[in-house]
Amino acid sequence: MRLKKLRETGSNGDDRRRRASAIVVSALTLLTLFVPARASAPYTLDVQDRVRVFVAEWPALNVEVAVGSNGSVALPLVGEIAARGREPAELARSIAAHLQEKSKQRQLPDVSVDIVAYRPFYILGSVTTPGEYAYRPDMLVVNAVSIASGIYRAVGISEWDLARTSISGMGEAGVAELRQATLRAEQMRYEAEVNERSFPPTPANTSPELTRALAEQRELFQASQASYEKQAETLEAMVGLHQAEIESIITQLETVAAKLQSYEEEVAKATRLEDAGLATNRRLPLQRDVFDIQREKRQLEFEKVRAERAVQEARLRIETLQSARKASAQEGLQRTHAMIRETEQQLATLGQLVAGATAQSGQISADNSSRSQPQIRYTIIRGRDDAMRHIEATEVTPVLPGDIIKVELSSRNGM
Repeated sequence: MRLKKLRETGSNGDDRRRRASAIVVSALTLLTLFVPARASAPYTLDVQDRVRVFVAEWPALNVEVAVGSNGSVALPLVGEIAARGREPAELARSIAAHLQEKSKQRQLPDVSVDIVAYRPFYILGSVTTPGEYAYRPDMLVVNAVSIASGIYRAVGISEWDLARTSISGMGEAGVAELRQATLRAEQMRYEAEVNERSFPPTPANTSPELTRALAEQRELFQASQASYEKQAETLEAMVGLHQAEIESIITQLETVAAKLQSYEEEVAKATRLEDAGLATNRRLPLQRDVFDIQREKRQLEFEKVRAERAVQEARLRIETLQSARKASAQEGLQRTHAMIRETEQQLATLGQLVAGATAQSGQISADNSSRSQPQIRYTIIRGRDDAMRHIEATEVTPVLPGDIIKVELSSRNGM
């Protein structure tokens, strides 16, 4: 709702700007229709051009090099070769000739030279970000100005800045509202995890943004819940298995204890008979059996202790899993609360910014209605040293590598 109000506030200013933009676009379209087709002149290399050299059957010479400040390229085995003012094909022939001379070959080596990156162009004057930029093939002056972030607008023509501020503010408000809807849905998911309850249903009269966010968070909640339940179920199964093992060991211990008691009684009888001289060589085998039964009993008692420890560890892991899930949800809930407060503050600030920009834009539009619109003049400085030329240009004038584009902004009445 807040974004809708912001859009209604700026709708009147948007209509004026749309009409103006449509006129400018139509004029540019008509202008481009009458631009004559130009024949592409052969391209000659200069300083800062970067080329790729390929020599068949000479891998050591397959390199990328830049034309140096002295106008030449340095290649392995060949040395420096002049490149400024030459076409790539001419440079390839020169490299082949030098290589043939160096290697004393009868046939001219097969050499090709391709341009990897053109030398940069420069733009200065009434543009937002003047400086050096990478050249792109078939570039026009309007492309260069766009790369430099457009024409610089002075304070006296600040309606454009206000319009941009208003549009940008409404866009940021829309993004902030989407973020707020996501955060509120995330908050509901964390609350359900902290309180160990199911994900709540979507409330009535919910905005489409919040509905989508709730659907996404519901899927995340269900996936997290399923993972948690699967881990807990596995641990509970481990507890059950170890408890069954403990019960089996207890049964075995009872059997072994009864067996041990019986054998100990037999040993006592054999001892009495042997002391009376009525039996011989019977006590030693029985004592050996008693020893084996006692060892079996100790092994069962060890296995029982191990199984009891495994039950304790599994139960501890279940408790740790529960507490970790709740702690993570509590931490996420606190973080979400803070981000919701931050988003609400951001929306309030954007609302004030858009309202102020819209109001100022209308006032400045009325104040500037009697003023003349600025005139843009383009000049291209091309060439080097004594061959440097100043060329009057328009927005559709081709730009070459190494060109210096000068942009001047002035009023039509010369002020």
